[in-house]
Amino acid sequence: MTKNIEIALKSFNEALKEAEVYTKKHLLLGNGFSIACVSSIFSYKSLYKNANFDDIPEVKDIFKRLGTEDFEIAIKGLENGAKVLPVYYKDDSKTAQKIVEHTKKLKEKLIETIAENHPKYPSEIEESKFLACEIFLKHFLQSKGYIFYLNYDLLLYWTLMHFLDKKDDEKTKIELRDGFGKETWLEGAEIEVNNYLSWLGKSNDQNIHYLHGALHLYKTDTELVKFSWLDQGISLIKQAKMALQESRFPLFVSEGDSDKKLNKINETPYLHYSYDSFKGVLCSRSNRKAGNTCMFTFGFSFSDNDKHIFSHFATGKIKHLFVGIFGDHKSKENQMIISKVNQLKESRSKNEPLKITYYSAESAEVWG
Repeated sequence: MTKNIEIALKSFNEALKEAEVYTKKHLLLGNGFSIACVSSIFSYKSLYKNANFDDIPEVKDIFKRLGTEDFEIAIKGLENGAKVLPVYYKDDSKTAQKIVEHTKKLKEKLIETIAENHPKYPSEIEESKFLACEIFLKHFLQSKGYIFYLNYDLLLYWTLMHFLDKKDDEKTKIELRDGFGKETWLEGAEIEVNNYLSWLGKSNDQNIHYLHGALHLYKTDTELVKFSWLDQGISLIKQAKMALQESRFPLFVSEGDSDKKLNKINETPYLHYSYDSFKGVLCSRSNRKAGNTCMFTFGFSFSDNDKHIFSHFATGKIKHLFVGIFGDHKSKENQMIISKVNQLKESRSKNEPLKITYYSAESAEVWG
């Protein structure tokens, strides 16, 4: 029987105090961030319960066979099945192709289920939750840190927009830049402006990054655009649903394993740049010096299908990693996180050691 790994679990305020020696504090937000806000919607259990599998009943049996309600585990199982099946049934290409088609449909089902069950308006989230989340995010934005978001929902976007709605003196000069804006160009003697928001390309000013895409980001044939209520006067969720009805899907990285996720990221300039920014913050390139920076994780489970994210803690040079732990640190899930984090620390070069601090995620009171 494996012994529990004991850790010292600090409060969030104690972790912040410890981080005061660093010039910048960066933040990586995982699914626990969304679950902490509305657990009845954003947990995989809830998404599975609300998904309609009538058009792909076999896939529901895949979930049962794998003993999971996690979409990414089911997607990975299907992807692996499509690879393995032809080895045993060389003359049965139709079944393998059917599995490939069902894998694609399951990814779309995940997007559709999130959109269908997502709160329709920011007003459906209590004002007190947005205010609490703003306080939490300020700890990082005020230090000129970057926020990296792994979820597909609109909660971070809504919180940032809620913050921007305040008077200038309440913003304490915090700049929020996600890289999207209205492109301008000169036509004759007149300056023309797009009537929609598009990604303007690489910029050192961008401090908000959606590493796996999001419901409000859409690819066209030529660019990446962002849905905006101000431009359309229509709620973002309604715009997303309208797009889905037209078989237009948002920019999502929903592959079943880390390598496939990375391949998808590298196909899209925006995602590639955001991922590159994440690696740059960690200084995972051998020719870059470590800055006086640290990173906090909140709601990030260090699961294997996100290895393309957390592996850079081992190869990088960032000095300090603060890991949020939900609940009892002796639980199976938390012991797995602690074990992986310890492995990352041990993998570090002795010349660039990684300091680890664990803090109680609940004590951060992210949503109040």
